[in-house]
Amino acid sequence: MIELLRKTFGLVRANPVLWLPYVVAELLATGLWRLWRIVRTEIFHWFATRHSVLGGEVPTDSYSAFDKASQVALPIGFVAVLTVVGLFVLALVATAGMGDAIGHEQKIDGSEILAGLRLRWTRILLFSLVSLVTFGAFMGGGGALLFLILRRLHRQELLTSSFSALGMITITVGCAVWLLMPMAIRLLRADRTVPIPYRTRNLGTFLAIVACEASAVVGMTLQRAEASVQLDTQFEWLVLRAFNSVVANAPDVLLFVAIALLSQQSYEMAENGGGSRVRALFQTAMPMHFREKKETE
Repeated sequence: MIELLRKTFGLVRANPVLWLPYVVAELLATGLWRLWRIVRTEIFHWFATRHSVLGGEVPTDSYSAFDKASQVALPIGFVAVLTVVGLFVLALVATAGMGDAIGHEQKIDGSEILAGLRLRWTRILLFSLVSLVTFGAFMGGGGALLFLILRRLHRQELLTSSFSALGMITITVGCAVWLLMPMAIRLLRADRTVPIPYRTRNLGTFLAIVACEASAVVGMTLQRAEASVQLDTQFEWLVLRAFNSVVANAPDVLLFVAIALLSQQSYEMAENGGGSRVRALFQTAMPMHFREKKETE
């Protein structure tokens, strides 16, 4: 792990261009999320008021209006969240492509990276959807379990504490990333047959937990500091919050590069026949078969 971290920090320090996919994804996600909040407010405002043919609006508090607004807002919200997840998956794949070019001492070609993204857009969309469902399932299940435990202990006030939030992040990210890591590595390598060693899987999960915990701590610190800032215009607030969002989630850059390096290691191990214990057993039992296959290749 120390060697992986050393390579990760070295690549990011020597190649600031690796920040570009993450920064673009973060800014687009921030803008999209704000747009969704505006659209959601307008949807509920539209259904919560009765529009007169003579002009004007009359507020209504009926449950049916809220239900109709929810039926319209939920699908749009799901698409917005899926798009945000997809932006970061695109950033991960683009970062891996740039890392491969740097590793092979080649010039980073933006058009080539975009072409690779277009070729894998269906797998990127599928991975984004699976990631959203997986994280949502663990977040919902973990939140419900935590609520029941704290209710049983009569400590419901701990639900809003920072320690509970960090604990939920650890459980949710750990479980979800451990399940998603093989799919992520195969997405980066564009190969569905690459075996993923458990060491790679566990290491990637650990790094994801550390990155999310670091982002949460930095985000909480920036949020408290933001409360003491005095700005005059809404535009200045938007710029400040966008900047804080980029800074708070900066560990994602290191995580993307580390996962790209892990995927490359898995691919190299697969080429050398060292990525799977089952394969190693078969290679020991049938050496002639593997020797002939290698000579044919």
